[in-house]
Amino acid sequence: MLGARAVGAPYHQGRLRVGTAGDALAYEGTRWGGRASYRLVVRPGGPIRPTERDVWLTSRWRAWTRRLGLLWETPVEHEPWPLAEASVEVLEQNLTRAAGLLAPASASLVHYSQGVRHVRSGPSRPVGPAAGPK
Repeated sequence: MLGARAVGAPYHQGRLRVGTAGDALAYEGTRWGGRASYRLVVRPGGPIRPTERDVWLTSRWRAWTRRLGLLWETPVEHEPWPLAEASVEVLEQNLTRAAGLLAPASASLVHYSQGVRHVRSGPSRPVGPAAGPK
């Protein structure tokens, strides 16, 4: 959390619970001191061969933040995420609204991954003036 704050990432402290419901996974989180929360139940399926879009969506090699009126870039390295089919059984959230964003206009693309073993980040650096709200 301190590292995220140091580079200006807009993380919020909160409570997170992850559990199982049969062969589904249940995620629940609430921000401390606020009303923003979510509850999500996902049922993983079989492995998939990722499309170019899947790789693009899950292979983030840079993290971006705004701090001190500048846009900052942090390099990130990790192995490819092993992806599986998934379906959302429950989705209750108000995080989108809390962030000032509109609700999605179409159905969500859903995949599941057990994750990767190692994620490394390098030093952050400013890359230009930040645009938008601070």
